[in-house]
Amino acid sequence: MPMVIFRLRDNSLYCYIAKQDLEAKVLELEHNLPECWGGRISLEGGKAYYIAPQPAIPRFPVSLRATRSEY
Repeated sequence: MPMVIFRLRDNSLYCYIAKQDLEAKVLELEHNLPECWGGRISLEGGKAYYIAPQPAIPRFPVSLRATRSEY
């Protein structure tokens, strides 16, 4: 499971994947509500990851574990 770092920049959410030294803009987030944040995350360039849903929107920057999403 790679460690990913989410940060806000220019009112957009970006994801940095440490193992790949890759930073990409988040295009789609499965759950983006005040009471549930995370799930499947689609990134610029076609990659997708899964973050276990969090009970609230985290304070950015935040480091979380992710798995590759196949769907």
